[in-house]
Amino acid sequence: MAPSRKTTTAAKPKPDPWDQAQWVSWEAMMVKIQAGDTECYRQFLDEIGPVLYSFIRWRVFNQELVPDVYQEVLLTLHKARHSYESDRPLGPWLFTVARNSMLDAMKRNRRFAEREVPTENLPEILQEEKDDSLSDELHQALQALPEDNRKAVELLKLGGLSLEAAAARLGIKVGAVKVRAHRGYKELRKILTEKKS
Repeated sequence: MAPSRKTTTAAKPKPDPWDQAQWVSWEAMMVKIQAGDTECYRQFLDEIGPVLYSFIRWRVFNQELVPDVYQEVLLTLHKARHSYESDRPLGPWLFTVARNSMLDAMKRNRRFAEREVPTENLPEILQEEKDDSLSDELHQALQALPEDNRKAVELLKLGGLSLEAAAARLGIKVGAVKVRAHRGYKELRKILTEKKS
């Protein structure tokens, strides 16, 4: 089930996943969750749910499968919540759990594996040894992106840099990095979808 959209007269502002203060708040919530605070856990899932759903939606090309994968990720997150170390940033841990859960779901369910391009293998492109599981068409699609867009995607998605670090590396503003990366993701999806059809 996708994150619920509650309609109220005074709508709560949507959490901004790019806001560092928001992540600090979520880190504090995780400490309380690990101590058994169920109300805090409910609030955390309400807030982080749309971020995770978006993360999954951009990586699973068959949109019909997104709700199932989302449920798998939530279940894995629930089981792994005690493995979070409070002295470390939450984001890398959270997205590693989500990514691994998505890959496990694809391996377990043949219909995922047959229809999806494993975009989470993209980081292997940056390593000297190319993982044999990396699709050649995925590698070619990344190389086919315009250079500005490809660099933004590589720094953010493959290099794991923050927007600020990527902007500094490219010598441009954060907003420009967002635009280049968004266009890169969109073009990558288009290339891969056309090759699949």
